Amino acid sequence: MNFSRFNAIVALMGASALISLQAAVKDLPVKKVNGRLYHYYEVPAKETVYSLCYKLDIPKDEMIKYNPAVADGLRAGMTLFFPVEGQEESTGQTTSRVITHKVAKGETIFGIAHKYGITTDEVIAQNPVLKNGLKAGQTLQISVAGPAEEPAAKAALESSAASVAAPAQQTEMRGYIVKKKETFYSIAVANGLSVAALEAANPGVTSLKEGQVLNIPTAVPVSGDKNVADNGGVPAPDKVADGTVAVEPEVAQNELTAPAQAQATSIAVMLPFMLNEETLSKNAARYTEFYKGFLLAVDSLRNSGTPIHVTAYDTEGSVLKVREAITDSTFRKHNAIIAPDNASQLAILAEYGKNNGVKVFNTFIVRDDSYLTNPAVMQGNLPSANMYRKAIDALMERLAYSTPVFLTLKGEKCDKADFVADLRRTLDAKGKTYMDVEVDGRLTSSDLKALPADGNYMFIPSTGRQADLNKMMPGIIEWRDQAVTPTVRLFGYPEWTTFRGETLENMHNLNTTVYSRFYTDEESARTAAVDAKYKHWYGSKMENAVPRQGLLGFDTGMFLIPYIVKGEGGYDGVQNGYFFTSPGEGAGAYNDALYFVTFRPGKVIEKARI
Repeated sequence: MNFSRFNAIVALMGASALISLQAAVKDLPVKKVNGRLYHYYEVPAKETVYSLCYKLDIPKDEMIKYNPAVADGLRAGMTLFFPVEGQEESTGQTTSRVITHKVAKGETIFGIAHKYGITTDEVIAQNPVLKNGLKAGQTLQISVAGPAEEPAAKAALESSAASVAAPAQQTEMRGYIVKKKETFYSIAVANGLSVAALEAANPGVTSLKEGQVLNIPTAVPVSGDKNVADNGGVPAPDKVADGTVAVEPEVAQNELTAPAQAQATSIAVMLPFMLNEETLSKNAARYTEFYKGFLLAVDSLRNSGTPIHVTAYDTEGSVLKVREAITDSTFRKHNAIIAPDNASQLAILAEYGKNNGVKVFNTFIVRDDSYLTNPAVMQGNLPSANMYRKAIDALMERLAYSTPVFLTLKGEKCDKADFVADLRRTLDAKGKTYMDVEVDGRLTSSDLKALPADGNYMFIPSTGRQADLNKMMPGIIEWRDQAVTPTVRLFGYPEWTTFRGETLENMHNLNTTVYSRFYTDEESARTAAVDAKYKHWYGSKMENAVPRQGLLGFDTGMFLIPYIVKGEGGYDGVQNGYFFTSPGEGAGAYNDALYFVTFRPGKVIEKARI
């Protein structure tokens, strides 16, 4: 390619970027400041100049031109201003103010417009979400003539203090047009929101389509970060060797990890591979799959800057084998131990870890609580009591505009009684109204006729069994479709992530959210990449189980190896997440990761860490 043609292409690309810039900035909300109209953008926490330039499709110098303080970096709470094109200079003192109006039951658009002295068209133009109808509980932004607003803003645009921080407790709404293939989760992350906050601001919206308008609340806390890791693969022996298997990847410099000359990281994987058995048992095959997945992580981290040694020990399900391993002088080289699924063997390793300063990673015994008193133990599963509390706290956010309805089947065992009782206590403590529906046999639409037809409802069954769920969902769907107006959602339990067929279809139909320690999105690129590497190196697919042991091994390695090297960090994995916290002084740590998985209409599935 000659240089003149190259320069022409660059110029065209620049022109294209400028057109996109104008379109992106024009999508921002508008406010009048000292007689002039400006598009404005409130900076959420953890936004960077680079990410914002990318989001708005705007060159950095263009952003700094109107907001000089951006040259020193962005701060959460800053408000950036961009002048609206084509407006005439104003010499008058006409200004406006924005009033937040919460829609009461029975109100109409005409009545609201009349109250504030504007037309219905103006109300709709200022609140595009009204194109989908008006509902009680919605929050509208009404712009009316009034005293000058934010006199400091003009000075901010003309000085190095180029932003005005929004009031700490103020929440404002702006319209957002949904783009193709966007989800609640992607929109929430892009706008510095939690999924709960986005859903609470749009109580009547259950699914998304291109061109739809959403309310976007500002000054809302940002949801947690995600760390996305590379996926790779490394071959493992057809059968795990008795004794040790060492893996030493290539060493390369990487600015995110220790230098190449750093001491090697050594990890012991102690599992019942049962090599003494003639026929490989199902359990032994699963632990072998876990180990293979772990080696995929080792290969993905081969350029981390630190040599990685992995030693596999076949415990043969024996306490004697564990004691034999830890008394060998070579065992002292290990920085961490992945413990087996036996409580007695874990106790031995936990004591060893405490006495020798070695981390003991427990990912197979959910109910073990030795982490409470042993600083060496890392409990890889969120404890049940903590899980209930975390799920309930996150659910309470989603109930801001919904009435909880507890569903019970008469005569059936309420296997979720503990969770439901804890949720009821929380609702009572916060003064939140809820309802109860008990049915005999199968839920029908007539069982729900007592519910007002214009409400927003979150149905919460007291059972997690699939057979019981199938007795409830058709009746809820029938009642919702007959009543037309109510907004209906369903909340459920971890085992629901395994349901398939008609049950899963109905879960999507009811916009169902469940809580779970882990979840695998089988359609994601990350899952596909790990699956492809696993099959490439080992010649077979992972077992179709929940959880998948190969993915558990991969995610464990992707978290644990960098953690041992750096002593910190979290990891949002393909299937499992790891974000550890300590319950107190002298204790170990437990994994605080929990997910809300939402099955939305249109077979869309969203996974969000809470």
